[in-house]
Amino acid sequence: MLRSRLLVSLLVLTAGACSVDDDAYTPSAPPEESDSWEGGKEDAPSPGPEVPAAEQSADIGQFFMVDHYGVTPEGYADIRNKIKTKNLGAIILWNPTNASGETLRTMIRGYSQMAADAGRDELFFASDQEEKSTQRFSAAHGFTGLFGGNVLGDSSNVERVCELHARITAREMASAGMNMSLGTVSDLYTRDSGTRGMFRQRAIDSDPNVIGPCITAMSRAYREEGHVVFITKHFPGLGNASGNTDVDASVHTRSTTKIAMERELAPYRAVSQAVTAANGWNYFGAMISHASYPILDGSNSPGTLSSTILTTFLRGSASEQLALGGKDGSGASPTFAGMGFRGLAISDAFWTWGATRGLTAIQRQRLMARAFLAGNDILMIAKSDFSGAWGYFQLVYADRMPEAEKQALAEATGMRWDALRAKFRARIEESAARIRSAKAAVGRSTTFTGTGPARNASSELTAEYRALGG
Repeated sequence: MLRSRLLVSLLVLTAGACSVDDDAYTPSAPPEESDSWEGGKEDAPSPGPEVPAAEQSADIGQFFMVDHYGVTPEGYADIRNKIKTKNLGAIILWNPTNASGETLRTMIRGYSQMAADAGRDELFFASDQEEKSTQRFSAAHGFTGLFGGNVLGDSSNVERVCELHARITAREMASAGMNMSLGTVSDLYTRDSGTRGMFRQRAIDSDPNVIGPCITAMSRAYREEGHVVFITKHFPGLGNASGNTDVDASVHTRSTTKIAMERELAPYRAVSQAVTAANGWNYFGAMISHASYPILDGSNSPGTLSSTILTTFLRGSASEQLALGGKDGSGASPTFAGMGFRGLAISDAFWTWGATRGLTAIQRQRLMARAFLAGNDILMIAKSDFSGAWGYFQLVYADRMPEAEKQALAEATGMRWDALRAKFRARIEESAARIRSAKAAVGRSTTFTGTGPARNASSELTAEYRALGG
């Protein structure tokens, strides 16, 4: 489907009265530079003393992805300690010093081997490697420079260029030891969205019939390449949002009719159905939006905290119409077919969520527990929050939470403590099984890393990729 870039440019220029700040796109960043450097911030405390080892769950560290700001051959001592003592499950990588893919490979090999030697689980080594503007490891680091999402959607052969985009990314990430790609987005581009500056470059198109086949082709390519889990985002759709969740806790979808909401859901439906049909769910996942969706969940809870969205709807049967309790713009209560999703659910970053601004460490930990109870498998958090959150989760698991915080969490969730704790333990079993299935599918990173610049792993694909995106 050939599109005129001139027409696209004119649409952008005439999209309305947009301030420079609204249109500007600055990719998300880690909490603070000092937060991920060895010797940076101290870990925030949990509400009570550490649970005795005999009463701990060995799985709890698996539910956190922490920011890793910097790439060095040896990595960081505090990360190594978190892996060895608390079974840290995942890191999201940033490269502020422009370290090469070879240096990254050395660091990941060290972490992976240390985890194996300590009898710990393999980590997810994740990165925003979705497209040009948020490609954390790029041509300067030995990787192929990727197209922006809008270039993919403008190609004469969208499905093929999207397949190549995913194969190149998967092969090069695997060559450097990374095993999780956070992107590409399945969100629609909407000209009057509160996040229009971001999605102008990142979104593939404004038409779900273009986005769905693209993301589906990507999911197939990642599964066939075999060593990288593909996480699309931001479910259930952030392209028609009222603002930016990074700075605003009250962001909500502007989709107030079933037709409008189904347009946002369409790419996620298409790829979920394809992944389920191919039984490839352990190579796939979705990042969950911090916005609220009143048409889906009448409580107005952010997607991150909504069990209606994360459990009832996301994992509900695609053959069943669900009364979710939401209201459309007219006050009616539409039903929605379940998504039939079986992959990993990963929260958007807590450090860039407006709802966490000004909260104490304990309040952030309570929010994380609520998000986990709602149905997130992995929470993306600041590294300085990890030990406290790990301790908080252990206190819930072992029923050793101080009474005041026990009451605060129960009140925040609307659950009685005994029911809350039973659900928490059930969620641990459920999420741990999904995470370990995905990690078993992609294998240990030490077994599939390559040599030399990462671009060597996909060199036979790049000429066609460039031609289709040209």
